[in-house]
Formats: sequence, C-alpha cells, structure tokens
Amino acid sequence: MNGQILTHEAAQPAAVKEKEKRHFSVSQLLTYQKCPLHYKFRYIDGLKIPPRSVMTLGSSVHAALEHNFRQKIESHEDLKVNEVLDAFSDSFDLAKPETLWDKDESPAEVKDSGVNLVCAYHTGKDRAGEPFIYRELNPKTRKYEKKPVKALSPTIQPLMVEEPFEVNFDNVDYKFIGRMDLVDDKMRIRDTKTSARTPTQDQVDTDLQMTAYSMGFRVKTGKIEKGLLMDYIVKNGVPKVVSVATKRTEEDIQRLLNLMARIAHAIDCGVYYCSCNPIFCNPNNCGYWDLGNGRGCRYGIG
Repeated sequence: MNGQILTHEAAQPAAVKEKEKRHFSVSQLLTYQKCPLHYKFRYIDGLKIPPRSVMTLGSSVHAALEHNFRQKIESHEDLKVNEVLDAFSDSFDLAKPETLWDKDESPAEVKDSGVNLVCAYHTGKDRAGEPFIYRELNPKTRKYEKKPVKALSPTIQPLMVEEPFEVNFDNVDYKFIGRMDLVDDKMRIRDTKTSARTPTQDQVDTDLQMTAYSMGFRVKTGKIEKGLLMDYIVKNGVPKVVSVATKRTEEDIQRLLNLMARIAHAIDCGVYYCSCNPIFCNPNNCGYWDLGNGRGCRYGIG
C-alpha cells in the first residue's frame, strides 16, 4: 500500500467484475481491532468457533424480523405474531445444536426470552396479549416510572431488506462488502440489535456498522440517506424497545476508510498478535484460547 490513503472519492459502485479482489467487512475490521490473532485464526486459517447463546439468540430474533419485513415490502402489512415466532423458533432450533452453551444455561429459557423480544418488537405485548410494562428512571424527578413498550414493527414500512452492497476502490487491491439490515420508505437506514442494556448516544454515534451502511447506501444509490436509526430490543426482566437516531458525515466515512487501510497494511505485513484484552482473553471467553500444540491466544501465537 506504501502509505497510500484511501479517499471516499475513490469509492465506486460494483460494475463489471475484473479480477476478483479480496474483501473486507465490518465483522472482519472489528475482529482485527478486538484481537489480530483472532482475525488470523478466523479469516486466514478458516477456524470457526461455535457461537455462544447471545449470538444464537440475536441471529434468531433477526431472522424472525427479516421474515416479516421481506413480505411486508409488497404486502404493506405485518404478519401475525405467531407466524413471526415460528420463524424465530425455526432459526433457534436449527442453531441450538451448534451453540456453545454455558453449564448453567438453559436453552429453553434462552428461547423463551427470545420469544419475549420478538413479541415486544412486533406487538408490544406478550404471547397472552398483555402489554409489556417496564420501569424507567425519570432524570428530572429521579423516580422510576412505568411505561408501556411501543412496538416498532407496525411503524416501519420497509423499502429494502438485507440489501447487499459492494464498494470498489481504484487505488487498492481489495473491496468492501456488506448488507444493509433495513431501509424504510423514508430512506432511513435501520439496524436492529438485541442488547443487555440500553445503549448510550455515544455508542450509537460511533458504531462502525452504521458508518458502513451509510457508505454502502451512498455508493449504491448515489444519494445520502435521510437518517440512521439503531433499534435496540433490550433484554431486561421485561423487554423494551428503544430507537436511537444518529448521522454520519463524509469525515466519518473517511475515518472508516483510513481504518481499513491501516488494517489492510498490517495484514499485508503479517501483524497478528494476541491483544490480551482482560475481558475476552481467558479460557472462558476465548474460543481460540488453546488450539493445542502450543498454538492459540494462550501462547500468543498462531
């Protein structure tokens, strides 16, 4: 790369395929940021590790919402909640045997919590039809107030669902690929996540996935999105649904491009080390901790 900096002006929509380039995605960039050695194991050596329950739960909820929104593009109507729950159940049951469960985890309880998450997003009510009521701290009175969950699904008319995009550059040997979760009919990009806690505005404003969506949308459509929304289904005792608005500038996109350039350069130089993050770098949380024969994050080598 010779220190060459990518520019957004160099980004072009995918056209006639020439020589197939290597590609980057947000997942790859985040993996390298978290631990370069994890990146090597996953994307260079092709070593996959089983997903933990939080990943299985999140992907199954996502599959259920996608099932509804795909048909809603044409129908303009939500499916009945039981149909959406069937899609969740099918996805969860398919992933359950491949999931790495903790000893004290109950797959049935995790699945039940996912049912509540889907119901909260889709109707704001539980399976019995009773409204979800959660408690939230009023910053002015410093007292907790009871609030009903407001379902998001009925308020959204999708225009695109899981829309792929590809960004090519004229000055490097790689491209960037991704899929936009959902674009609504107001030309707003939306991303849905399950979370254990309500996100902060700063977390949303710096989320790399949303920056990638913004770049992909602008390159693919030639237009600037009308807004960016992160829709969180928060896994409290009683679930709640929170939408947080954010925006991205050309400067934000340039920051993503520069990050990708630096990571690509490090990979070209063979820079793979264990980040030794105290939160993740231990035998309980690291699937690459000990690969045997003196390999793994435990030893800091691949």
